[in-house]
Amino acid sequence: KITYSAEISENLNEMLGELFLPKDTPEAPKQGFLKTLFGGGTATLDREELFGESSGKASKGLAKHIPGSGNIQHLQQQASASGNEFSRTRLLVAERGEKIGELEDRSAQMMNSAEQFASAAHGMMLKYKDKKWYQF
Repeated sequence: KITYSAEISENLNEMLGELFLPKDTPEAPKQGFLKTLFGGGTATLDREELFGESSGKASKGLAKHIPGSGNIQHLQQQASASGNEFSRTRLLVAERGEKIGELEDRSAQMMNSAEQFASAAHGMMLKYKDKKWYQF
């Protein structure tokens, strides 16, 4: 049995303590411009609203589209040059494949001749196995 005095039983709830300390919920942080821009926030931003004429003066660092001369002949020359490079590369790959095939054939031929030599050496060893050096 455990006995408590009247004072302890009155102060028992105060002595137990609390599991969590009560705190007020903090205020939600305000979202900045970059957070909404890169964070995928709910607000959708239009490029024209941000950088266009409606936003005021356009930034000097903003790229502008300047149409070039658009020389078709120059583009055709570049396309034919790249086509020539691709055909040359394809030819080199085919030649490399042929050389690798020739190397495979030669290595197979060397392997066969090595096996023939090994069998001939083994046969010679068996032939002269029981003979003494002076009986040759």
